[in-house]
Amino acid sequence: MPEGTTQRVLPLFPLEQVVLFPGMSLPLRIFEERYKVMIGACQVTDQLFGVVLIRSGSEVGEPAEPEHTGCTARMVRVDRIPDGRMHILTVGEERFRLTGPARTMPEGYLVADVELLPEPTSVSVDAELISNVRAQFARYQQAILGLTGRGDPVSAPELPSDPVKLSYRIAASLYVDPRERQRLLETAEVGARLQQELVLLKREMPRTIGPFSLN
Repeated sequence: MPEGTTQRVLPLFPLEQVVLFPGMSLPLRIFEERYKVMIGACQVTDQLFGVVLIRSGSEVGEPAEPEHTGCTARMVRVDRIPDGRMHILTVGEERFRLTGPARTMPEGYLVADVELLPEPTSVSVDAELISNVRAQFARYQQAILGLTGRGDPVSAPELPSDPVKLSYRIAASLYVDPRERQRLLETAEVGARLQQELVLLKREMPRTIGPFSLN
């Protein structure tokens, strides 16, 4: 195991379309009994569970098969609705990798043995790559905001200066297939992740300015 990794058992929340990245927020609606139990258990421990993209299966019904890499989600707010549902707000914290197959608890939700994957303490990324990614993403973001009518393109939030945070911000903002976002999450080296994002941004730009609709 690489130095600095930590092993633990983590409850899993599989999703069909969502890939969570560190530092990004994720609101969730909880209505299945198994996940109500899971959230209750997390509330009395450390407020953490793992968000994973579904490899096969679905969100509702029989437990799905998750991807092997996900992101821990920390609960920052839990609102209980009178009909029994919950609305929770989470924030992504740390990538993790399953070290064995997920297993089903008696209550119906999944848990797995995982190793947490901390970020490197020092990161060196080519300055030209960062500059190109930032410039390409700025154009992409302006095109998206203009196309969707979500607001004034010039009011887009400022991008992080830290390469790791920048890579996650861009990954979470791309309107691409969830499997492509999953590959970005699985990429451990920051420079490689940014390079992949630059390729995706260049590919997606014609779609945001041409006669195409977002999907």
